[in-house]
Amino acid sequence: MIKFNMAPTARKLVNEVMAVKPGERALIVTDSGRSPTITEALAQAVAGAGAELAIVHMSPRLMGGIDPPPHVSAAIHASDVVFLQLSYATFHTDTIRGALAGGTRTLEMWGFEEEMMVVGGANVDHAEMESISLKLTERLTRAKRGRMTTPEGSDISFSLDGREGFALLQTAHGPGEHCACPGGEATICPVRGSASGVLVSPFCIEHKDLGQISAPMRIEVKAGLAVSASGSPEGERFWAILDEAGELAKNVAEFAFGTNGACRKRVTVREAKKAMGTCHMAFGDSQSLAGEVNTPLHVDMIYDRPTVWLDDEMVMKDGNILI
Repeated sequence: MIKFNMAPTARKLVNEVMAVKPGERALIVTDSGRSPTITEALAQAVAGAGAELAIVHMSPRLMGGIDPPPHVSAAIHASDVVFLQLSYATFHTDTIRGALAGGTRTLEMWGFEEEMMVVGGANVDHAEMESISLKLTERLTRAKRGRMTTPEGSDISFSLDGREGFALLQTAHGPGEHCACPGGEATICPVRGSASGVLVSPFCIEHKDLGQISAPMRIEVKAGLAVSASGSPEGERFWAILDEAGELAKNVAEFAFGTNGACRKRVTVREAKKAMGTCHMAFGDSQSLAGEVNTPLHVDMIYDRPTVWLDDEMVMKDGNILI
């Protein structure tokens, strides 16, 4: 029954979100951690749109920010439209940056589960989500400073002076455009070296070996870098991941608001990251957000019910948007 019910969402993704045209070179990239039923539903919708379809099956990456292998990257670059149905995000990679620069348009569907093709964030009221996302993005762009606190004890501040915010929505119709499903994010790259404070007990972490945390954890940040992570097995594992990846992986790369009112926080990391009432901070690569750091790692830490100030204005209180 779920398979049958996937068809409307698959057609929406192909026809409305990506506006696939007859004769276009369309590519679905998937891996062994993803549902072949979703792949099949997308393939049928792409074929129905009259595109030339290819499907590439690759080995899953361990986390976001790791490039696909070279032959998969080549297929992505050779395509007009690409559906990235993978286990982790590829947006923060040289492969996708190069593809977008070359005119390929891409849809990020990392972590997408079968149920999400039927209920949840993919079925959001797009006009409402876009309005909220653009409003927050404009406010991020105007801000000189940002600060986030959480009920668990996080308190981190960072400079946004001169940075531009980005809205991650749910349409990519023109050459070189990128979107995500579910969409719903207002994001920005803090000024390199400016973040300072503490991040305590994220709701969840975007990494195969982490996910939901089992005990309180604490990340100390100084001069834009994580300097320690402790307090739970996940904290120790997170620090080992950063250490192994090198000093650049400790860079505070991103601050973002979730803006999708249809996403469910307690279903998957994929939906939690976009859910209204959450924010996330990321470590590692920042180039896809106009930052300076290029490293093969980008890990999001999702926080529930945060309070956020931009300059001296409180724009979110306990997860409720105030502007």
